[in-house]
Amino acid sequence: MAGRAGNKRLRPGLCPLLLLLLCLVFGHPGSGRTVVSGPCSDCHTMHYSQNGGALSDWDPNGPHDALLTHDCLGCHTGTNPAPGGGAPYVFDPNGPVYGDTGTGPTATTLAGGDFFWVTGNDNRGHNVSGVTAADATLSTPPGFGTGRAAGDGSIPGNGSWPAGTQVTCAGTYGCHGSHSGQNQTGALRGGHHALSGPAITSPQNSAADYRMLVGIAGYEDPDRELRPLASRHNQYKGIDSPESADTTTISSLCARCHGLFHDDVTDSGASPWLRHPVNYDLGNTPANSEYRAYGGSGNLYDVVTPVAAADVAQVVTSVTFNDDTIITCISCHRAHGSPFFKSLRWDYRGSVTGGYCGNCHSTKN
Repeated sequence: MAGRAGNKRLRPGLCPLLLLLLCLVFGHPGSGRTVVSGPCSDCHTMHYSQNGGALSDWDPNGPHDALLTHDCLGCHTGTNPAPGGGAPYVFDPNGPVYGDTGTGPTATTLAGGDFFWVTGNDNRGHNVSGVTAADATLSTPPGFGTGRAAGDGSIPGNGSWPAGTQVTCAGTYGCHGSHSGQNQTGALRGGHHALSGPAITSPQNSAADYRMLVGIAGYEDPDRELRPLASRHNQYKGIDSPESADTTTISSLCARCHGLFHDDVTDSGASPWLRHPVNYDLGNTPANSEYRAYGGSGNLYDVVTPVAAADVAQVVTSVTFNDDTIITCISCHRAHGSPFFKSLRWDYRGSVTGGYCGNCHSTKN
């Protein structure tokens, strides 16, 4: 299905009220906002009928909730950059350009990566319902369970992963929108219409929160990290406390399903670690440690291995190792998918040196 960003026609015969309303189409790169105005008919139809039938550019599986002409995948399928700065594409059926890290000058992937690679290999990302089939091996998310670190590792209202349930884009078993119900459209209510960005430092538990990740704080890159730079990228929220219960961090979102991977096990949160730490600042190490080489001689923020900050009011361009070099899950992984094993940002499995692990572990490179 093609993305909807290029279609700006107002359907003849629809209620004139549509002319007065604003419909979300995602903001133009550089706008610093999540949404802009546009004709409602870009996304909605009153009756899912036009001249006795459905239009050819509507999803044939409709009608959909909220009078939408497409589901999530219908609006977010295509090749980046979106024409005219339209909807961000998270599934490119032709295969996105990634390269070594997904950050280069020709890359067409966004911050979360792309579901394209998951359709051919379960271990390349999240098997999201409606995008790809359920994982053939795993019946629950890996690391599912309660860990002491940020997040509780449980699914609200259940505490266990129901058999046969596949992860979704939004809702109880998804990442985006409210987690209080399974209806994905309802979970995202208001998110596509809210002018929320770019900095969301105190989330209000609404679909207008950072990247429509309810309860999560952050600073939104208006280009959604298409070819990011040290001066232009998402600023993720972290906290320097491995056992923190702060649920506004980006890693706490991951911990909803992967809680056991966030348990530091040591009680003190100190080295030696039994699992790779998250919510831990590289600045806790001695001034001459290998970790202080992060970002090279100028300690520039490295978009290949992104780190989080406690303060997300603005973008960090060069790090100070003072609550701005906090390790997160997505320092190494991409949330949607990547061409590499375990949805890693680079080819760790195919590299004898660990690939870009050396960006932090500099003496191991």
